[in-house]
Amino acid sequence: MVREHRKYVVPEIITGDDARIYAGRYASNFHSNTVLLATDESIFRQKWMREILQGLDEAGTEYVVFSDIEENPRDYNVMAGADVYLSEECTGILAIGGGSVLDCAKGIGIVAANGGTILDYVGVDQVRNPMPPLICVPTTAGSAADVSQYAVIRNADKKAKNIIISKSLVPDVSLLDTVPLMTQPKDVTVNSGIDALTHAIEAYVSNGASHLSDMMALESITLSAGFFPFSVDRADDPDSRFQSLMASMYAGIAFSNAGLGLIHAMSHAIGGLYDLPHGVASSIVMRSAIQYNYSSSKRKYQKIAYLLGVSPDITDDKRVITGMFEQIMEMRGNTDNPLSLSAYGASKADIPDLVARSAVDPCIATNPRIPCRRDLSNLFERLF
Repeated sequence: MVREHRKYVVPEIITGDDARIYAGRYASNFHSNTVLLATDESIFRQKWMREILQGLDEAGTEYVVFSDIEENPRDYNVMAGADVYLSEECTGILAIGGGSVLDCAKGIGIVAANGGTILDYVGVDQVRNPMPPLICVPTTAGSAADVSQYAVIRNADKKAKNIIISKSLVPDVSLLDTVPLMTQPKDVTVNSGIDALTHAIEAYVSNGASHLSDMMALESITLSAGFFPFSVDRADDPDSRFQSLMASMYAGIAFSNAGLGLIHAMSHAIGGLYDLPHGVASSIVMRSAIQYNYSSSKRKYQKIAYLLGVSPDITDDKRVITGMFEQIMEMRGNTDNPLSLSAYGASKADIPDLVARSAVDPCIATNPRIPCRRDLSNLFERLF
C-alpha cells in the first residue's frame, strides 16, 4: 500500500452552521448567471431555504426550480431536469436535498454537458466532458454524494440501479450545514446513518484502500458509534447533527477514493428491483456480506468491531462478527424496517436476477473477496 499509486479527488468543503448561505457567493464565483435549483418540494418550503434564495438574489444569480425528483431517482427524472437546464439556458446547478436529489443533479449535469441519455454513461469513466459547476447542500447525513465521484440512477424500465463513476462527478463545492438536518424525520436519519457506516466499512476493507481512505473511514466509524443509536431527543441538537455530517463526509471521501464492495453491489440490486431505501437494503445484506468477507480482511474487521464497542478481549472470529452485527443493530435503534427480503414482497424466484445484477455492479471490483455467482446465490438465499 505504501508504494502503490493512489489518486485522490475531493471537492471544496465548507462546514458549520449556516454554511448554506455561501451558495449565492459560489454561484457568482463560477459566473453562473442562472442556476438550476434541484431539490424537492418539501425541502423548498423549509424556512431555512430563505437564506439560500436571499443569497442568490444578492449575488445577482437567477434560479429555476426543478423538483420532479423521486426517491431512487429515475432516468426520466434526470432527462426532464436536463431539458429544463438547457431550455432555461442555465449555467450551473445548485442541488439541495438528500442523496436522490444530489445524484439526479449529477445526472442532469452529465447530460447537459455531454448530450445523449443518462444511461449512455453507466459504468466507470464514461463521462468525457466536465459537468457545469455543481454546488451541493446535503439535507441528510449518509449518501455523501456531495463529496464523491459516484452517482446512482435507476433505470425505470428494467427496475435496475445503474452506477456512474467518474471524477467529473465530484461536485465543485459541498456546503455542510447542520440546520437542514434538523428537519429530517427519524427513519431518514437512521437509514442515512447506516448508509454512512456501510460506506466507511467497505472503504476500509476495500482492495483499493490507502492510508488516507483508511484514516477517513476509521474516523467516520468512530463518530457513527458515538452518534447512534439516534433518539428524538437529539433531533434538535446541532452538535449531534454536526457529528453525523462529519461521519458522512469522512466516509464519502473514503469510499470515493477507495471504492466500495459486496454490501453495495447486493443492496443496489435489491434497491433497484424492489425500490427500497438504500439504508434499508444495506441493513438487510450487511451481516451476510461481512461474514463472507471476514476471512479476507480479518484484522481490519476486528478493528471495526472494536471501534463499534466489541470488547478487544473477544478474539473468536464468530463472536467478533456476531458482536459487530449486534452493535450495528443497536445503533439502528427501534425501527420499523424488517431485515428480511420476504417482508418487502421478494420471492426466491428473484435470486437469479439479483445475482446477475450484483455480479456486474462496479462495486464488486474493490471487494476484498470476489464472489462467484454460486457464492452470490447463497448469500441472497440467506436474506429470505
